[in-house]
Amino acid sequence: MHQGQFSSLKDREVTDCRILESLQRYASPTYLPVNYQLLNTESSFFLKEATQDFMRNSSFLSRTELFFIYQARRPPIINATYGTLAVEEPIPLDLLQMPGSFVASSNLFTFNWKVQTFVLNERIYLNKPKVQVLFYIAGRDWDDYSAVDKLPCVRMFAFHETQEVRGSCRLRGDMGVCVAELEPLPGWFAPPSIVPGRQRGPDVSEGTPVELYYSLRAVEAGGCLSEELGVKSSAHSDQEGLFGSPTSTPMRRIGSVRLFQNPSAPELSEERLDGNFAVLVPSAPVRQRDTVSAYVAASPYSPVEMFTLRTRQETKDMIIHNKCLAPVQKQNHSM
Repeated sequence: MHQGQFSSLKDREVTDCRILESLQRYASPTYLPVNYQLLNTESSFFLKEATQDFMRNSSFLSRTELFFIYQARRPPIINATYGTLAVEEPIPLDLLQMPGSFVASSNLFTFNWKVQTFVLNERIYLNKPKVQVLFYIAGRDWDDYSAVDKLPCVRMFAFHETQEVRGSCRLRGDMGVCVAELEPLPGWFAPPSIVPGRQRGPDVSEGTPVELYYSLRAVEAGGCLSEELGVKSSAHSDQEGLFGSPTSTPMRRIGSVRLFQNPSAPELSEERLDGNFAVLVPSAPVRQRDTVSAYVAASPYSPVEMFTLRTRQETKDMIIHNKCLAPVQKQNHSM
């Protein structure tokens, strides 16, 4: 009898334990009931991980939340309330600003702003040894003109082997635009040297590659133009340029340009217009942003003394400029 009752009690205890385990497995975990709010943001979101740990916030001592700030004009603040208690903390700017954004130490908060670059010409020749890069601001609120005078300086770096050349410009105006220029050294235009271990050197027709980088510097730090120009050894490049400082950002890659010797005269093909004139145009295909020259040649036996040349622009991306090289002489050209 006792043995039977004991067995019943034992079975009941085992059954009860299984029910408790099931309840603990599927019940909501205990968490700290804190309400969060993001202040000084125009667009922000609280996030939830798809694979979030079920027990991460199962504690009365701590609470973890993920959020994403998309737009903000002022430094964002996170507000936490627990019953009648409340606390606010500013979000550190180094958590918000990405590489290429403005300096965190500046009194101008520029979380939405980002500097974009555009290389004006990727093929540089020795007769015109000038690299130009356009810098402009993206993500700016165009109705806010209060920060025009606080736009940063841009420092541009060109690296070739162990040498470095610098240029600089200052973002200005309502559009926040500037063009930085630098001149590669004449020795950079020489054909690439043969790399040890290779039977064949680099193709001269591909040019010499030069890498371009830039960094931003706060205006209050000074030295926007004069001290940034010149030639240095990249082996001894200053630490501020590489890794940034409280008043500057680390270097960020722009892209590359290729250096060439002076271009040779292109081969021309002849297109006859009539018995008096012919047009000479380059035989090779034309690349985007290339400058193309076409020539009008007159037969030495042509009786025409004066003519009018009209050009037609097929697309809006073309800019046509006419120039008369020899207005009173006829070119000797076999028709």
